[in-house]
Amino acid sequence: MNRPAVLRGLAANPALDPVLLAPLLTAGDLAVLDALAARPDLTAAMARALARHPDLDVRLALARNPVAAPHVWRLFAEDPDEAVRVALAQGHSADHRPAVDLPLPGDAQLALAADAAVPVRLALARRRDLSEPARLWLATDPSAQVREALARSWPAPPEPVLRQLLTDPDPAVRRAAVSDAVPPDLVAGLLADPATREDAARHTLLPPATDPAACGTAAGDAGPARGVGVDVAGLVGDADPAVREAVAGNPRVPLAAVLPLADDPDEDVRVAVMLRSDLPDADRSRIAAGVEPQTYHVAGWLLPSHASPAVRAAHARSPFVWCRRAVAFSSDLPAEAVAVLAADEDHSVRLLLAEHHPDVPGHILPDLVCSTGHARWALARHPAMPAGALAAMALGDDADLRRVAATAPNLPPAVAEALAGHADDTTRAYVAANPALPVPAVIALLDDPDPRVAEAAARNPRLPAATAGRLLAAGAPR
Repeated sequence: MNRPAVLRGLAANPALDPVLLAPLLTAGDLAVLDALAARPDLTAAMARALARHPDLDVRLALARNPVAAPHVWRLFAEDPDEAVRVALAQGHSADHRPAVDLPLPGDAQLALAADAAVPVRLALARRRDLSEPARLWLATDPSAQVREALARSWPAPPEPVLRQLLTDPDPAVRRAAVSDAVPPDLVAGLLADPATREDAARHTLLPPATDPAACGTAAGDAGPARGVGVDVAGLVGDADPAVREAVAGNPRVPLAAVLPLADDPDEDVRVAVMLRSDLPDADRSRIAAGVEPQTYHVAGWLLPSHASPAVRAAHARSPFVWCRRAVAFSSDLPAEAVAVLAADEDHSVRLLLAEHHPDVPGHILPDLVCSTGHARWALARHPAMPAGALAAMALGDDADLRRVAATAPNLPPAVAEALAGHADDTTRAYVAANPALPVPAVIALLDDPDPRVAEAAARNPRLPAATAGRLLAAGAPR
């Protein structure tokens, strides 16, 4: 048995009690300590023990763990290695784990916001879960990079802070601060600024100078944009196609003002008009006839963050594929709409639905797994993935599909057991970590000659705790 590999797997096994793993704190294998430091159920005592480890990688793994941060942040906020302080400020954002970040304690945020190193403050400013005191501190940071990052990550700063960022001496900061909430009296200045003209044309309320009612505000109303006229025609005729594209897609500009852009020589500008929510279908069809279809064409106004489930479901049968793509991002559609999208002729619609909806019909998944790239790994683990299709992939001639199937929880146990004896080491490593593998086969793979396989078997959540305890009792190699 490759004991170091097995111990690395045990350290990462999510089903084992962390107290059972405490003996591994004295392991000489740094990979074992890294795995312990990254556990989401790490105890305070274990976190404090690891925080004093001299190895940088161990401290980095611990600093990125938001469960450990409340217990060790005082040590790490003063760590002599800048990389540790950056990792503490980043949290999970550095390694793309699916767990949601837990906010850093408020005192930790303020300590990092006052760090002398710009990379530390920059990492902190990029977080979207900061307290207001930390954000207010960073809003006056001497580094323009930090202020820019804060402007991008702060969804709704108080108006005094927003004004401060929109008038910042650095153009990148001003550009990052432009949003739908721009105060009306700043719009004209932002449009005149080359650094912010495009973003202001895309996001801000643009009442035409000659017709205040055209944006839905009567001439005598005290609406938020009253008295701030903008030459929308000048934006529509701007020499820069990026500006024309921005104003064409701005939902706060009346359709009549941008409809001439439906015949713009730049295709991206025409697409921006085509994707507007207020465009009549006849005009939409006419524009679409002269546009090269792209899978990234999506009607943003039909995404879950912008439309109710009822509105989205009503567009499941839309004649426009970019509308159906947007609807397919939903996880809360009724069964009828799901069935309609599952039968859609467009591959990207079916793929998006499978990636986002928990109740997608299982019969569409095998074809998607066989015809997609990186997405196939997640699709194979979808709860609706048919076991029969997985068995066919596992026992077929395609090595890539066999490896994908080896990771799927719906893989039939007998097929998983057959893969445990496969000649391909990578296949055995994948199936060794699969909960579908029967316990006797998991235990047998602990003795596999390939250390990746032995480690994966020790990481399998079906490994009995009693077996893990016996392995740990034998002592960790130093």
